[in-house]
Amino acid sequence: MKPGPTPGRWFARQRGMGWDGLAMLALSNLVLLATMGSSGLWMLYRVWRIARDTPFADLEGDWVVALGARLLDGGQVAPGYARRLQRAAALHRADPRRRILLVGGHTGGSGSEAERGREFLGGLDVPESDLLIEDQSLNTLDNLRRARQLFPEIRERPFVLVTSRYHLARSEVLARGLTLRPVLCAAEERLQYSLSLFWRLGLEAYYLHWYAVGKAWSRWTGNRHSLARIT
Repeated sequence: MKPGPTPGRWFARQRGMGWDGLAMLALSNLVLLATMGSSGLWMLYRVWRIARDTPFADLEGDWVVALGARLLDGGQVAPGYARRLQRAAALHRADPRRRILLVGGHTGGSGSEAERGREFLGGLDVPESDLLIEDQSLNTLDNLRRARQLFPEIRERPFVLVTSRYHLARSEVLARGLTLRPVLCAAEERLQYSLSLFWRLGLEAYYLHWYAVGKAWSRWTGNRHSLARIT
């Protein structure tokens, strides 16, 4: 598994956030420098603690929302995404009344993340009538925003949010910023340490720091345009 996107691809993807998003990225970096990295270390601790402690079973919620992940070059479900889908299937088996919402658009390979996820869950004998998809969103914030727009049940009641352990902290913050009430569920039974994991935890902390600084600055300056993008 690749540890993450190349710097060029990563920067190209972030340009979709607009100039205000990039300005907040610059401000976030300045805050990191001003605090000599301590603000980033706090975010890293938060990401790690949630990754370590979040349960993977016995969770309450009428809906299960499984976040997508970039597909492999041939359009196949990547191992990390497969674990999210397997966890969603396990939650459905524990309570067959639950419906599963798969979110994720065309970010790699052929087909959307959500479409490939539905096919994968069909192979695990999850009834198609219990599966819904949202296949236009391209990142975690967009995943959650579109889910909120399309499905009133997600807005009105707590739901089980399934994603990889390294991704849990940022997913929760983004969801609560959209006034949603996620009940976190880890795709993996436990946190397994590796060089790839340390890279992912660090990147998630960096993203979360960017979001927190941008949100605080936008509220302080009354920047409604920026706030509208993240709340």
